Amino acid sequence: MGEQYRVDLHELDSVVRKLKSLQGDMDEPSQKVKYSTSIPKSAFGANFDEAAKVAAAHDKMQDYMSQVVDALQDLIKDFGEKAERSRGAYEDREQDARSSMNG
Repeated sequence: MGEQYRVDLHELDSVVRKLKSLQGDMDEPSQKVKYSTSIPKSAFGANFDEAAKVAAAHDKMQDYMSQVVDALQDLIKDFGEKAERSRGAYEDREQDARSSMNG
């Protein structure tokens, strides 16, 4: 006979809810990275050679952080969708098993 397993659907529901909440919570950091970390180039100075390099480094780091947050959001969304599909599949299997037992 095949192995029997039991999946806690309530726990999967909890995971899905937490991931959706986390996904919503990530909107604020995403917006902050994109819009609240800008420093005008003039703030780095104008009368020395390194000012342009410092401003370019800032822009590069801001772009990198935006990419990191976007990648994290994509990962959370993907995992949440997969968890939700898995939950549905397990629920369907349980329903099929119940139906076959009842004839």
